[in-house]
Amino acid sequence: MTYSLFLPAFLCFSLCSGSLLDQVHWIEEPVPVCDRSNSNNSHIYCNSTLLMAVNYHELYNDSKTFVDMPMKNDPDFVLEKFNEAFGNISVEAINRTKLQQFVDEHFSPPGSEMLPCTPEDWNPQPAKLMSIVDPQLRGWALKLNAIWRSLCKRIDPAIENSSSRYSLIYLPHIFIMPGGRFREFYYWDAYWIIKGLLACEMYNTTKAMIENLGSLVERFGFVPNGGRVYYLRRSQPPLLAGMLYEYYEVTKDKDFVMKMLPILEKELTFWNNNRMTTVTVKGTDYFVYRYNTKSNMPRPESYAQDIKKAQSVPDKAQFWQDIASAAESGWDFSTRWFSDHKTIYTVETKNVLPVDLNAFICWNFDILEYLYERIDDHMKSEFYRETRARFRYTVHKVFYNSTAGSWFDFNLRTGSHNMAFYPSITVPLFTGCYNTLNQGKSERLFTLMKDIGVFDYPGGIPTSMITDSEEQWDFPNGFSPLNHMVVEGLRKSQNAQMQDAGYRLARKWIMGNFKVWKETNHMWEKVRAIAVFLRIRMLR
Repeated sequence: MTYSLFLPAFLCFSLCSGSLLDQVHWIEEPVPVCDRSNSNNSHIYCNSTLLMAVNYHELYNDSKTFVDMPMKNDPDFVLEKFNEAFGNISVEAINRTKLQQFVDEHFSPPGSEMLPCTPEDWNPQPAKLMSIVDPQLRGWALKLNAIWRSLCKRIDPAIENSSSRYSLIYLPHIFIMPGGRFREFYYWDAYWIIKGLLACEMYNTTKAMIENLGSLVERFGFVPNGGRVYYLRRSQPPLLAGMLYEYYEVTKDKDFVMKMLPILEKELTFWNNNRMTTVTVKGTDYFVYRYNTKSNMPRPESYAQDIKKAQSVPDKAQFWQDIASAAESGWDFSTRWFSDHKTIYTVETKNVLPVDLNAFICWNFDILEYLYERIDDHMKSEFYRETRARFRYTVHKVFYNSTAGSWFDFNLRTGSHNMAFYPSITVPLFTGCYNTLNQGKSERLFTLMKDIGVFDYPGGIPTSMITDSEEQWDFPNGFSPLNHMVVEGLRKSQNAQMQDAGYRLARKWIMGNFKVWKETNHMWEKVRAIAVFLRIRMLR
């Protein structure tokens, strides 16, 4: 089925009452989340009438369930059988019971292609954890350490030779998954997973995780958002270099660094070629980065929600592109990406130059300089030193607001900063993407944060101060990665008051999560900064 023939059918159905037929414009150049250029089963998992039908008839509460289900036969056979059974029937007219029977006959349960594993380097009593003085906190840390065994997965080797039957992307080594509804690896989650693995002295598992991500760069040119074919049009914050840096600092494994450095450069090429844009500030052009995936159709893992949300949006293709780009940021969703700073219907991710993404790119340059120096490639090290210096200047000129005393996202449409607080404005402190001899910058940002009260909450720093948002990456929710980066940014400063604030925030975050653990016996994706936890599991 060609995309042009598929579009009319796609655009005229709705999961809500009524039809989209009279509300939508023709998508002249549809770009699905994967196609035959990067997947041999895109006509099942990324762009198909079967995918549409399963979601239209709401066979599952979560759209992700179906697209995570392995096929029992090759995709062409499954599609042939689907057409035999339902090819002459409109999606709306398909019998739901018969459709469910078809799926049950031709698909296996999600997650069945995963095999459990216990990392060989897992230790029930890592030295670092045993050094925790408080017996309750030490016991908690040891229980969390035990969870590695349940989150450790490996992919059945048979999948490598029959990949067309699976949405799962084959990985050669074991990996740690986040948990909950997520049955595969996720890119930027892996950085904090690796921080935990290193704290538990699981160096081989850390190396395996990095090698897996490196294999994806070699295969696709970048690290996908996650380990499924429907993520092949988008990435996530580029933290692979950070993972290698953290691993090297503990192990001093120069041979592995030498193997990985060309892979890090290849990933940077992806960001340069696909996510770089030009912005003019005060008459000068600067090269900067943004999240901007090309897919402009519903995300298969959130298919039903994407269709419903698009009902009242005139330009549905742009809407779907912008929400996919927001998902690429890891912040899905947040008022950061909305033009009215309130509702997802005004999402404009492509117009937002994110300060944190550009700070991460700056960190990549810094790490490449450092690691090339470690392996005595002084020419490459000098190249990245100069590149980092130039880009650090760009970050200052584009993202720093001297009036407010902070870095902020820059909006291409308005030509101005988004002056609202998000923890992302502190990422230049975390990555060191500023002149650290100029302590005034970090101190002014710290003062701004104190003045608006972000340190005042008992459960940590909230993801924004926008109290009327319905999105998860906003007030009152707090996320571990964001609180960690704030803590580290403060710790790295030369200001004793900022360092103390970082310590107090770290203690607040740890004790808040410990309290939630004691109450629920679970770790959670997010907690409310106002100290009321949300029931969304990450580890179990």
